[in-house]
Amino acid sequence: MATEDQSDNISSSPRELVVVMRPEIQFRASGGRFESLAQENVSGIQEIVSKYKAEIQPMFGPTEERVAAEQFQEIESTPVLAEDLTVFYRVNAEGSDLDEIAASLAGNELVASAYVKPGAEPADLNNELAPLAQEAPPASPNFSARQGYFSASPQGVDAQWAQGRAGGRGQNIRIIDIEGAWRFTHEDLTQNQGGVVGGTQSTDIRWRNHGTAVLGEYSGDQNAIGVTGICPDASASAISIFGGLGSAPAIRLATRRLRAGDIILIELHRPGPRHNFQQRDDQKGYIAIEWWEDDFAAILNATRRGIIVVEAAGNGAENLDEAIYQNRPAGFPAAWTNSFRRRNRDSGAIVVGAGAPPPGTHGRSHGPDRSRLGFSNYGALIDAQGWGREVTTCGYGDLQGGSNEDLWYTDEFSGTSSASPIVVGAIGSLQGMAKARSTPVLSPEKVRNCLRSTGSAQQDAPGRPASQRIGNRPDLRQLYTCAFGPIKIKEIKEFKEFKEIKEFKEFKEFKEKDGKDLKDKEKEKEKEKEKEKEIKELKDKDKDLKEFKELKEKELKEKDKDKDKDILEKIRENFEQGRSGFETGSAAGQIDQRIFALESAVEKLTHFIGAELRPDLISTTRSFTQANEISDSVEANAQEAKDTKDAKDVENMS
Repeated sequence: MATEDQSDNISSSPRELVVVMRPEIQFRASGGRFESLAQENVSGIQEIVSKYKAEIQPMFGPTEERVAAEQFQEIESTPVLAEDLTVFYRVNAEGSDLDEIAASLAGNELVASAYVKPGAEPADLNNELAPLAQEAPPASPNFSARQGYFSASPQGVDAQWAQGRAGGRGQNIRIIDIEGAWRFTHEDLTQNQGGVVGGTQSTDIRWRNHGTAVLGEYSGDQNAIGVTGICPDASASAISIFGGLGSAPAIRLATRRLRAGDIILIELHRPGPRHNFQQRDDQKGYIAIEWWEDDFAAILNATRRGIIVVEAAGNGAENLDEAIYQNRPAGFPAAWTNSFRRRNRDSGAIVVGAGAPPPGTHGRSHGPDRSRLGFSNYGALIDAQGWGREVTTCGYGDLQGGSNEDLWYTDEFSGTSSASPIVVGAIGSLQGMAKARSTPVLSPEKVRNCLRSTGSAQQDAPGRPASQRIGNRPDLRQLYTCAFGPIKIKEIKEFKEFKEIKEFKEFKEFKEKDGKDLKDKEKEKEKEKEKEKEIKELKDKDKDLKEFKELKEKELKEKDKDKDKDILEKIRENFEQGRSGFETGSAAGQIDQRIFALESAVEKLTHFIGAELRPDLISTTRSFTQANEISDSVEANAQEAKDTKDAKDVENMS
């Protein structure tokens, strides 16, 4: 396992040397070639590269021809002109030689531009957070109540309302996050996750915490634990700028994997000209990456294809309207203009600033709700804001920590990095609703216009007036109206009626496909009711039979008592007759008479029982036998009906 970077500051990506060739020379530096198809002399470029033992290669693909073919296919499907990506190259060399190589190449007449980009960093403010030592409980609590940005406006983006609408959870939308690393094994990131689809993840745990926190905001699983994403049904994946890829190629790779209406999130910023492009611990002077030519070209090609690009404005506390950003740096193309002023040129991206959450969130206050946080860049470029403090999401471990990184949660994710995923979640929800309505997905221009014309307005703060623009906080209800028109009364009624159904389309298909089954089930229920009625009637009959049986038994006992009494009387009479005979005869005669009398009494008694009692007993026994047989039959029928019903219940449950 690679050793993690534990330096005081998060490790930035490597600096990048970018070369832009003049398109007319048709330069080729791939497939073993180093030539100009226009027969220009490229030996001077080759000498510079050889001197520094460097390597030059196409930036956006393995060969120039493949890059051109991909762009041609895109133009066929979306006939909109974009930047020519075949002229961009990167030079791989020792970091200490990059500036010299760039200066040498920039002096060659065949080279339009050669510049070194500073390393990129995540636009967050969370380097100081550490996980709690206490181990996580057996089951993580539900932290969704702490996600205020999820709530109704103006506090949040009203994701709860959107998730009750068809498509509002981001179904059929793809989102790719571009930065450094992620924890896709986190317990709350198990559904709809596409993993890392490009580049090599950084081993720095701070990059990993950052990426994990970003994912949790819009893609957290909808379950009983942890957090819930704003559009959890969208497919979430990631591309790392590490492993020799770089930021612009990462954007291009994401573009090739997505469709119109899908979303690219750029969670990066880099040092700008304010402090001579130098990295700083406080991130002062850091700006959005589209200011650099290759990143601008990659973003423009994505938005021209209808892909929504959301870009962090940066944490440099900079006014992006200032004149310093109008100045063309050394090595930039002669035709370069400042994209922070969209009247110059427009990348089509949606740029996000960081606003304060409602005061008292998690017991802390950062100024008036929706006011600009002091670190956030601002200016006319910024389209919308999200929470820049107190964001509850996955990662870091300051809310729930312990030794298992997959169980970590935070209450304090911050920066334009925490703000941008909130806007991404709102857009993902909106695009999901568009697809559920079977209407075209919104274009980048339409999404941007809706974000700018709706939402909860930015507010003033001491020293940070609303004129320092970071835009409005999105409101999904208002975005819905902007995108699709006013919500009709019929739609409101349907929403109330079917609010517990995830997808109205799924419900419609359920009615069409399973309507017959529902009728059959109703018939089965009616049959079950009839059987229950029959069982009840059988039980009532069984009860009547039992009562009849008890009555007969009682009558028999009374009758037996009367007969027993008669028998005793007759026996008594016979013995009295015998006794009188004993008393009047001689001794021998008395004995004979006594024996005769006894035999006569026994014979009469036997005859009496046999002739009078036995037929009655036999008849009564038969009656009881028949009653018992009927009772047993009723009980058997009742049991059989009960078993049938139990079997049917089990079948319905399965």
